[in-house]
Amino acid sequence: MMKKIILSTLVVPFALSAFSALAAGGSDGTIQFNGSIVDTPCVVATESQNQSVELGTVKSSTFAAAGDKSVEKPFQIKLEECDLSSGKTKVSVAFNGLSDDTDTTLLSVANGAGSAEGVGIGIFDTDNQQIDLNKASTATNLQEGETILNYAARYVSTAAKVTAGSANSEVDFSLTYE
Repeated sequence: MMKKIILSTLVVPFALSAFSALAAGGSDGTIQFNGSIVDTPCVVATESQNQSVELGTVKSSTFAAAGDKSVEKPFQIKLEECDLSSGKTKVSVAFNGLSDDTDTTLLSVANGAGSAEGVGIGIFDTDNQQIDLNKASTATNLQEGETILNYAARYVSTAAKVTAGSANSEVDFSLTYE
């Protein structure tokens, strides 16, 4: 019995000093874990969740009339782990954002002083058909495993004269399965 008491008397202080040494070292950083659990036929690939599409520098003279377009810049939304056993075999995408004052089907670039005027951003499907902002696209068939939804963005003039300036914007997207 005496040996157990002496042994525990020696072990407890040693363990406390080892813990204190770790705590005294402090923290060198933080790791935050993010994610969500979904009940959908597919999951949006991590690289598709937050994207940046560079539309580049475009001369204002590119736009001679309302409706003129810049060169398209492709982007995609990649869906992974698609399981069609639920019976949901199609997906539509809605691009939601602040619409242009002149043409509400386009995304606005008028974000304050120094912004370009007379132009918005259009999003187009693979058939080069414009997808109206804040409305669902035509449904696309899902593929078992992986489905890649291809789109293109481009500047679209809303006036005969486009005023130079920054032409940045952002849009959220949401998926509807059917």
